[in-house]
Amino acid sequence: MSRASVAVLLRTNSRRLGPTAIFIAAYLAYNLLGLLPAPWMIANAYDKSLCWNLFLLGLGGLGCGMWLGKRTFRARQGTVPFDARTSKQLSALFLVLFCGCIAFAVIVNHGIPLLQGEDRFGNSALISNLAPFYGFWILVRMISDCEHGRRPALVPPLFYMLGVLVLGYRSPVVAFVLTYTCYLAVFRLSRRRAIWCGFAVGVVLLVFAASLALLRVTQSYDASRFFANVNIGFIADHPYLMPLVPAFSMFDFSQSTIATLGSVLHEPMYGSLFLSNFETFLPGKHWGARNIVGDLTGARWIAGRPMSITPTLQGAFFVDFGYAGVFVGFFLLALAIRFCHVIATSGGPVPRFCFCFFFSMSLMAIHAGYWDVNFVFVGVFALTLKVFDQLKAFSRAGESST
Repeated sequence: MSRASVAVLLRTNSRRLGPTAIFIAAYLAYNLLGLLPAPWMIANAYDKSLCWNLFLLGLGGLGCGMWLGKRTFRARQGTVPFDARTSKQLSALFLVLFCGCIAFAVIVNHGIPLLQGEDRFGNSALISNLAPFYGFWILVRMISDCEHGRRPALVPPLFYMLGVLVLGYRSPVVAFVLTYTCYLAVFRLSRRRAIWCGFAVGVVLLVFAASLALLRVTQSYDASRFFANVNIGFIADHPYLMPLVPAFSMFDFSQSTIATLGSVLHEPMYGSLFLSNFETFLPGKHWGARNIVGDLTGARWIAGRPMSITPTLQGAFFVDFGYAGVFVGFFLLALAIRFCHVIATSGGPVPRFCFCFFFSMSLMAIHAGYWDVNFVFVGVFALTLKVFDQLKAFSRAGESST
């Protein structure tokens, strides 16, 4: 690559939105919507002192990590040439796997899990983690098409999102849309267009998640009693806000969860909460991190375990490592985002997909706490692609030698 091309590339990259800045903006928006007083929330329902302290500690850690990351990890010049990812064999393999997972879930549950309320919690965890492989492959294909100047196909992503929604979970759909949006914002769009794109997608995802949550609640509960932390009188006077009631409740409930954890936690768990997600791979029944948080906060029990409660990322760090863990955790996360971004900048579709998926999981962790174990399955997916590429190379070598 010539010096002129390198200069153009660096100027283009400098006009794009950095992932750490995106993360800080999302962190601010999510937490401030729950911390600041709002007319649709019940005022002074709990003490927010701990909530503010942890929020500011996390913000300080992010700022310090962002400052050090820019000075430690420098963007590489140029990109590594790569071939387009258009394998028909892999497309067929992942499509069959996806359809098999959906069919298995419908047969075992004697119906569509999406319409079965809390019974969806009895679904097979393996099925829920294998089905997104097809979504991973579609994202790789879409990123590859963009990198080669082609317009990505519209039907496969729509088919995947509708299909995976049958399982009753919104996280795979949110992760899919966020991953591709992160790719566009970080690697393709100008800073101004990235901001507008991110804002629009954020609103759409918020409405989608809130609407699905409202559907779930109305299947088993009285919505007005379930969202008891929302000022129903204000909503009644402003009915256009009704679809957003689950979101308003979520912002406030996340902070109240932190306040509750502060009152019931007598000492840190020293990493046990983080490791609990990975212990679910072991034989027998194990609670994940959010089930443990549900037990700590006195949540109701569903399918033989406490309901999954999201503690926010600063809440999860606090449960494991106290105040210092919040600052250090966000500091290391900012460094990791910067480091992975630098690696992905000079990589092809698979490294960029892996980074964007990790980044989207980090954005979702602002609400949910520690990353879900499905992040491990991305490594399995990447290994599958690597093995396929090696087998294909061996096959070509064998044909040329004969």
